[in-house]
This record gives sequence, C-alpha cells and structure tokens, in this order.
Amino acid sequence: MANSSEIKVNYKVQYILFQSIGWGVLVAIIALFNMNQDGFTFDLMLFLLSIYVLNLIASHFYRQLVNKMEWLHDKLNILWLKMGGSSILLGVIFSMIINSSNQLVFGSTSSLVSLNDWLFGTFVYFLWNLLYFGYLLFYKARIVEFKNIQLQAINAETELKNLRSQLNPHFMFNAMNSIRALIDENPIRSKQAVTELSNVLRNSLVHAKKELVSLSEEMTIVSDYLSLEKIRYEERLIVVTNIESKTNSHLIPPLLIQTLVENSIKHGISKLKEGGELEINSREENGFHCIEIKNSGKLRTRINSETSIGIQNIQKRLELLYGERAAFELKELEGKVVARVNLPLNE
Repeated sequence: MANSSEIKVNYKVQYILFQSIGWGVLVAIIALFNMNQDGFTFDLMLFLLSIYVLNLIASHFYRQLVNKMEWLHDKLNILWLKMGGSSILLGVIFSMIINSSNQLVFGSTSSLVSLNDWLFGTFVYFLWNLLYFGYLLFYKARIVEFKNIQLQAINAETELKNLRSQLNPHFMFNAMNSIRALIDENPIRSKQAVTELSNVLRNSLVHAKKELVSLSEEMTIVSDYLSLEKIRYEERLIVVTNIESKTNSHLIPPLLIQTLVENSIKHGISKLKEGGELEINSREENGFHCIEIKNSGKLRTRINSETSIGIQNIQKRLELLYGERAAFELKELEGKVVARVNLPLNE
C-alpha cells in the first residue's frame, strides 16, 4: 500500500513534468506563428527560449504564492474569482514577457502591453489555473480517500480488538461470576450489572463504526465498564472523574478513553495488591481538549504486545484524524501512570 509521502513525491515530479511540457507546447505553437522563410534562426530560438524560461519562472512564483496563501482551502466560488483575477494580471505579465523579448531580440518598438498579447496571455494562464487547481483538487480528493481507507482499516482493527477485549474469556468469566454472586445478595444490583454488561458490548460495537463521538457518549461506555469492574475490585478500585461540562459535547475518536481506562486497570491497578485510584480528567487547555487518564502504579519499561498494539492504534488514529495537531503522551509522574491526549478544538 502506498503512503502519503510517496503520493506527495509523485505529485512534485508530475508538476515539474507538466510545467516543462506545457510551456514547451505553448512555445512550439508560438514558433509556428512566428517562423519565416529563414526557418529557425538564432534570434527566433533566443526569443522562444526567453518566453519559455520567463513564463516558467513567473508561473512557478505564482504557484508558490498560491500555496502560501492556501487558496486550495477556499470555497469554489471564491477560488473561481481568484483564478479569474490572477489570470488577468498574469496576462499582463505574459504580454510584457512577449513584447520585452521581442524588443530585446528583434529590436521591436512595440509597447510592453498589447491588447492581443494580454488577451492571449489571460487565456493561457486561465487554462494553466484550470489544469493546476483541477489536478490539485483531484490530488486532495485522492489523499482524503486514501486516509479514509486507512481510517476504516484502523477502525475495523479497533472494533475487532475491542471485541476480543470485551469477549475475553477472563473478562466475561469475572463479570458473570460477579453478577452471579450478586443474584441472591442483591438481585436489583445484579440485574443492573447485566444491563451494564449488555450496554458495554452493544455500545462498543456501535461506536467503533463511527469516526467521532461526543465525550458524553464515550463516557457512557466507560461508566458501565467501570461499574462492572467495581463489582470485581470493590474498594480496591477508586474512580475519580473531573469532567468540565463544556467538554461533554466535544468530539473524540470512539473508544479512546475506554481503551486507556481498560489498560490502566488491566496493566496497572490489577497488579497492585492494595488496588489503586483511577482518575479521568477532561478540560480545555491552551486551545486543546486535554484528556488525562491517571492510575496508580508504575510505567513498565517493557510494554507487552497487547498494550503496545492499543497505544499504537490510538496514535495512528490520532495521526489520521488530526495530523500533527493532536498529541499523545504516556509517562510516569509522581507515582502514577499518566496517559495524556491533546485534541485540537473546533474539529
């Protein structure tokens, strides 16, 4: 499978080829209309070469300006207006290139800007704009499609991993045993536990198919999951949540917190005889939606393959969804393991 960097390299190579061939074709057309009985004279070749090189430079600097001003992010109607306006201005430059080259090579006394050359130049650069932005939009759509395919593959992997985790014999065995012990002791709580187990399994399936879910939706799964774990660990598991109310509507990748919470319990608190504390924080901080999962314990320098897959899965999904705008960090701080995710706001 190709990656994004390979596609980008191909695009640069194609740009150079299209530029060279495109202006070469235009110069060949101009040569046909300017050729006389003497054929390709030195002066004519010099004239054509100057047109070729100067237009290559002009169009290349125009491209750099377009990229710097990020025209590709504009709406189509705005982009059309910019293409038309720039074509008119570039038509003036084209006319100046034609006539200045004519003056220098052939000693012509014509003005730098002529109506015919300006109109022809406007047409040429409008065609250049159409080809350039048309290909860029196609290229952008191709990248989006490529990332969507990758994201679908990652989501499918996440769904399978979550199913394996939730349907893990040990998890199911412990959950069902806990529920069975409650049937005689606390029938109402046992019924509630069955509902919670059903909710975890059902919501995990549904949410894993979405690209993004609200924090409140994610916390519904997490709450049911923690309720089941509290039956098992009782006082050994202390849960603290600090959720800023304004972050409840923020969108996050599905099963992000669920995966981190599960790892914290399975590979942290469950290893401690006395148990420990699990803390879930959600807040806005410096323009980011900051999510922190803290658990008692130590960060093992050697992470097993199952934990590594979960962490890599989170990192990959963040990269596909947000690029470099999101960050994931796992560290040990003041006797606790801290998993921190920073997501850009207004996504």
